[in-house]
Amino acid sequence: MAYLKSVGLGCLLVWGLLLNQQAWAQKVTMVTTPWEPFFSANLPQGGVITEIATAAFEREGHQASIEWYPWVRALKLVEYGSADVVMGAYYSDERAQNYLYSDPIYDIEVGLMALSELGVDHYQELQDLKQYRIGTMRGWVYTDEFDNADFLDKRLIVNQVAAVRMLFANRIDLLAASVPVFKHEVSLLKDKVTAENIVLKPLLGKKQLYLMFSKVGGHTAQLVKSFNSGLAKIRADGTFDKILTKHGFD
Repeated sequence: MAYLKSVGLGCLLVWGLLLNQQAWAQKVTMVTTPWEPFFSANLPQGGVITEIATAAFEREGHQASIEWYPWVRALKLVEYGSADVVMGAYYSDERAQNYLYSDPIYDIEVGLMALSELGVDHYQELQDLKQYRIGTMRGWVYTDEFDNADFLDKRLIVNQVAAVRMLFANRIDLLAASVPVFKHEVSLLKDKVTAENIVLKPLLGKKQLYLMFSKVGGHTAQLVKSFNSGLAKIRADGTFDKILTKHGFD
């Protein structure tokens, strides 16, 4: 009888664990704004970061989907718990008050772009750039030094597409942006623009790309842990590098 009770208890424990795993395996709603060449509805599998994030979640039993919104709206949807994750964000202390961060996913160079005709190809300190109109994207963060440089003439722009067009239209003098994103947007305009462009030296820096998770809900911390575990697994078994190569990234 004691043996039967022990077997029965063991079966109940296994069954409970299985039910718990099934309950925890969940659908994850990711939101972001199109940001080619890294992610967009126009790219295969939604782009390299989308496929990496989806694969990491799937490795831990979660089904992730992606929805596209203006950047500021995407931030608000996750902050208030209407979506689970903002995909593809830089870190800032201010954001960390409202979101939980994943482990870093990918490093991106961030710099200042200009047309060659401006006659500026480098600077020693940000103070050297006070005279220029600098385009920045609304709701974005760059580097602490740049973000806190209130002496700069920063012009908020709704997205990178409009920002690049404004640079070539001479409506701004400099553009703060991800270097790969800027080069991609310029490539789409190659039949419409002839002015040469440069990236000022030095770069503003390298920024790590993360997922930002909503703090609303009881399983948020566990979901972050689960994603990080899945990300580590796809890095370890080569899936991560295969996805990078598939999308043309190093």
